[in-house]
Amino acid sequence: MTTDYLTWTDFEKVEIRTATVIAVEAFPQARKPAFKLTLDFGDLGVKRTSAQLTKLYQADELVGKQVVAVVNFPPKQIATFMSECLVLGAIADDGTVTLLQTERPTKNGLRIA
Repeated sequence: MTTDYLTWTDFEKVEIRTATVIAVEAFPQARKPAFKLTLDFGDLGVKRTSAQLTKLYQADELVGKQVVAVVNFPPKQIATFMSECLVLGAIADDGTVTLLQTERPTKNGLRIA
């Protein structure tokens, strides 16, 4: 259990939004196996990110999945790639990432609260 609590104001600063994966590329330059994802956030536009999803997912099965991601981190250089958002997932002890997804399809760009 954590004792480093956030305030409601802190939480409201984090923009977690829905998006659909529209393209996936291999990312051999990454230190850990990863994919480059292109995500459609609806009215917020298209953003790209890298994600260490190769243990559970194949590139072709990711296209069309709706995911949730943080969109208001500053861009981050990862090897030769500029990541513009952070896809969220549950991380197991061995580093395996399971994507967080909406329970049913929603409009891209909706805020998660």
